[in-house]
Amino acid sequence: MTPISDLYQRLFLPHYIVNFFYTLSFFVARYVSFHHLDSSSKPTYEMYIYTILLSLIILKYRSSGSAEEFLSITFVYGKLLNVVMFYLFGKTLWSIIYVIIWVVLFAALPQPTYQGRSEIIGLTTEDLCDIQYNNFKVPKITEITETTHDGKDKKKETTDNDQYWVILFYVLWSNPCRNFESTVAKTSLKYATSNVHFGKIDLEQYPALAEEYNISLSPTSLDLPTLILLKDGKEISRLPQKIRDGSNEDLDKIKSKTLRNAKVTWDRLGWDRSMESIITEFKLESLHKTT
Repeated sequence: MTPISDLYQRLFLPHYIVNFFYTLSFFVARYVSFHHLDSSSKPTYEMYIYTILLSLIILKYRSSGSAEEFLSITFVYGKLLNVVMFYLFGKTLWSIIYVIIWVVLFAALPQPTYQGRSEIIGLTTEDLCDIQYNNFKVPKITEITETTHDGKDKKKETTDNDQYWVILFYVLWSNPCRNFESTVAKTSLKYATSNVHFGKIDLEQYPALAEEYNISLSPTSLDLPTLILLKDGKEISRLPQKIRDGSNEDLDKIKSKTLRNAKVTWDRLGWDRSMESIITEFKLESLHKTT
């Protein structure tokens, strides 16, 4: 379970505080300014709308990979509810003003980058080049291997020929990237060792790497964020997966090119960004045991 102090550090920020109260604005207006309306002026299906919203939030809570992701989508659902409910209560102008303020807040208070604990190392193009040739120097970890006859601990530096890197490729303007970093950070705290390292690269600063690793930087791209596992500098796996002809039996059974493309798009759009997905795809449990 995530410590309360860690959540406070990550979430007690202007973006989350302001958006929390702004999401509640309809409910404040509902019971302060609209209480005088007679029952015929109120939407008869108000409670049904609340029930649907609550159901969506619960589903999102179960599937969210981080608190940041859960809050981000909950704020969106809540604001959409506010716009709809202001309109249904006959406050069309209020709906318009609400949307305008929403856009201003989006520009003025963007979602902040991850602020919690992490074992992720910020990387540059030069760092990645060193990683590809196994020349990148990381802090050495010492482990107690035995106790000498005089009762003193004897320490030995851990060494291994295989070096694994889990690297997050991201851009700052992408909310999915911001949300996913907290999941990768949590994974790094558990699985980072002397031979398994975690890094991140801002593709806006190093766009040539996007082309090298076949990552689209388009605003509609399904490649952001991308997480790649390197072994001794060579890619061996990634999330979301790149589907190629002949690499997926279920996909090969679909004869229609349109349906094939639709399935690939759907799979990449809804890929699992949970910590469990990273562990399973990159086999981190087995890597952790062998290092």
